Amino acid sequence: MYNNGTTIERCLRSILDQDAEYELIVVDDNSPDDSVAIAEKMLRPGDRLIRNTSNLGAHGNHIKCLELARGSYIQYVHGDDWLLPGALQTLARCFDDPSVGLAFAPRRVLTDDLEWLRRCGTLHTRFRNLKEHNDGQSLVMQMALQGLATNWIGEPTNVMFRRQLALDAGGIRSDIAHLSDLDLWLRMLLRSAACFVPQELSVRQHSPFTVQTFDARPWWLDRLRLLTWVIVDPASPIMIRLTAGMWWVPVWLLRALEVIVYGPDRVSRMKTLMLAPVREFARARRLRANLRWKES
Repeated sequence: MYNNGTTIERCLRSILDQDAEYELIVVDDNSPDDSVAIAEKMLRPGDRLIRNTSNLGAHGNHIKCLELARGSYIQYVHGDDWLLPGALQTLARCFDDPSVGLAFAPRRVLTDDLEWLRRCGTLHTRFRNLKEHNDGQSLVMQMALQGLATNWIGEPTNVMFRRQLALDAGGIRSDIAHLSDLDLWLRMLLRSAACFVPQELSVRQHSPFTVQTFDARPWWLDRLRLLTWVIVDPASPIMIRLTAGMWWVPVWLLRALEVIVYGPDRVSRMKTLMLAPVREFARARRLRANLRWKES
């Protein structure tokens, strides 16, 4: 959580009211407001509250949460989101099937950003023939055919996953920011089945941000890095690798055009893009070498 003084009570109450056994870890990203004081009053004996000594950002906080967790399954809940009744129990049942590595459900969205709501309010309907039990590689292939442009699974609050599988697949990458959740979902789906629950189990509160702010952030290479990883991932079947490879150059050209037209830092970013065919694949191969998961 970060600066969630107005929403953290609702968030935590939705978790504490769940009819399930779970480990609760609240990681505060050095909030200057009263988020910590509110959380301290609500937590049960045995729950953990960790306060970062410096601000890690949302991405860094996700990484820390995964490092701290000890349970078999992980369910993130952002400080301004909340769970609906029965969410944890419903998703946890999916893992009775040992082949399932990830379970997801639709989320209810609250936002004033009507354009974003039109584009991203409903995600799962983009999959074809989505069932309760799905071959993970089939879902990756469907997203790869669209160039991995959009996260069809959803954000962390509407997904539960096996902790050990996430760690074996490389954990949360520090070099992918905005699409780090999709990156993790892809690596897990390449290695497991996915369970889809066709009912809303969480509520996401979305705040709009500007295109200018988005372009200025370090995630402008995220999509290229997703495609690069899927190409080199040892769990990727040949057709998924070829499909991602077909998209790599068009996405590279699109990024170059965006840099030329919109900036910022045109010279340095164009240098980065010129070196990307070498550096990005070298980066992905280094990550592959450190995987705990091995091909069977």
